[in-house]
Amino acid sequence: MGACCSCFDAISGGKHSSQNGSSSTEMTSRNNTSKGSIPPPAHGLSRAMSAPTIRLQGFTVSGSGLALAKIPIEQDAAYWEWHVDLPGLPRHPDDNGDENDDEDRMQSINMDEDNDNNDEDDDPYALKFGVATRKDRHFYKSLENVEEEGDEASSRDDGTVLMRPIANLRHNDVIGVAVQQSDLPMIQFLLNGEPLPECTINRFRGTVYPAVYIPPGAAEGGDRIDDDEGISLTAEFDEDHFREMSPHARFGPLLAARGIL
Repeated sequence: MGACCSCFDAISGGKHSSQNGSSSTEMTSRNNTSKGSIPPPAHGLSRAMSAPTIRLQGFTVSGSGLALAKIPIEQDAAYWEWHVDLPGLPRHPDDNGDENDDEDRMQSINMDEDNDNNDEDDDPYALKFGVATRKDRHFYKSLENVEEEGDEASSRDDGTVLMRPIANLRHNDVIGVAVQQSDLPMIQFLLNGEPLPECTINRFRGTVYPAVYIPPGAAEGGDRIDDDEGISLTAEFDEDHFREMSPHARFGPLLAARGIL
């Protein structure tokens, strides 16, 4: 009977548990560690999948090249934002209120109606937004070798085939990206809450990740930026911090279903 009481006390943490408590606690801790050794997926930007020339600080991207988020898009409809930090180019207060100016800005994106990339028409310093398939060091090394040989890599080679350029961005602009995968896979883009239908991508498949591309020289191109800090972009996946509305209620914030290191 006494042995039973000792066992009960050890389990319940009673006065007899002091001798066996450490082993019990150690076993519990070991079990918890084994179950929780793999941290739950969390939002962020992937150093492993981003270009070596990209600088990452938290959720902020600067430098040049392609940057990918850690979390793949697995839900039917997802929405996230990129917040533009470009101190040298503030947007005039009237820009968001003048309908004619909005129309001019939409036309300045220079996208073909058939959504084919046209290198001659696109602003070479326009940032690209959208999604990209998983990348690794080998991809960027191969791309570097192509550039060293003097060949210009096409959009299919540099990982931006599922991205669209948006030109003439200003400080505090918000680029919204909405992706749907059920029925008709589609990627939609919004600038400060206004849809950009000419940028829509109607077909894609496979596992993709939120991505942004900053072309080399974007911060200095055309003497458009006077600030030494240059351009940076902050990825926002938290619905509470969205500055604009998604194009439809079905587009929820990107869920962290699984991720990579």
